[in-house]
Amino acid sequence: MGPSICGNCAAPLTGPYCAQCGQYARESARSLSAVLHDGWHLFIHVDGRFWYTLWTLLAKPGQLTLDYFADRRARYVSPVRLYFVISIAFFALTATNSNLMPKSTAPAPAVVPASNTAATPNPDASECDNIEMRPPWLQARLRAACRRQIADNGKSAARAFGSYIPKMMFLFLPLMALTMLPLYRSPRHYYVEHVVFFLHIQAALFLVMIGDTLLSLAARWLPRLGGLASIGDFAAAAAAGYAIWCTYRAMRRYYGERRAPTLVKLAILGIAYQVFLVLMVAGTLLLSALTA
Repeated sequence: MGPSICGNCAAPLTGPYCAQCGQYARESARSLSAVLHDGWHLFIHVDGRFWYTLWTLLAKPGQLTLDYFADRRARYVSPVRLYFVISIAFFALTATNSNLMPKSTAPAPAVVPASNTAATPNPDASECDNIEMRPPWLQARLRAACRRQIADNGKSAARAFGSYIPKMMFLFLPLMALTMLPLYRSPRHYYVEHVVFFLHIQAALFLVMIGDTLLSLAARWLPRLGGLASIGDFAAAAAAGYAIWCTYRAMRRYYGERRAPTLVKLAILGIAYQVFLVLMVAGTLLLSALTA
């Protein structure tokens, strides 16, 4: 016979779980079976839910968004958490891949001994004075940033760019969602629907790019497996094809329109994606240079 009152919040129990706080009801936690039950529960309801979410995300584009707004959410990881976890993995892998790239073997510049006379200006740094920009305060900031980047070969700007780009994606996705509003006016869809839709789509694209990057790393670091290089080239083309199919299939499944209008809207969406991506990267580069 189990307890009748929850040990955590003292609410009356009507089943194996407390209706108020969700704690599992049992006589005591001081047993191996209780520990094993907690581990099994975690694997089935958290890890199992995560893997099921990933499978649905990749195999049935648009289904996660459809189920989310149909109140069938318990079986999946939430859209924000899913995107957050996958984006962290993607940007971490991207940073690792960049650090593993072969370094340049060019000789280091000679060090000029210090003297009491004024230092000769670096001819490269002097080019920074040719930057013309309005307003004047921005021109001064850009010239100073230019000198800093030349002094450290752009390393500080690269670090700043790597830290800013994940944050800029949180601005990029809502902008993409805005482009959906005029495309789907009848029947009316709320803005939050488009945001969740793009969280799922971008998470799927990040997953595919993670797989492509892993294959590229394997081809680079396992030269004996010569077939990996050709597989990597094929994977890159397959990833691009999947990105188009995934977005198209998700639009068809969630918004429920016919093929022809969906293809037209997919083309518009692709153009908007490229434009916003270029603007985001340019803005991030500028911000990185100014703050590095």
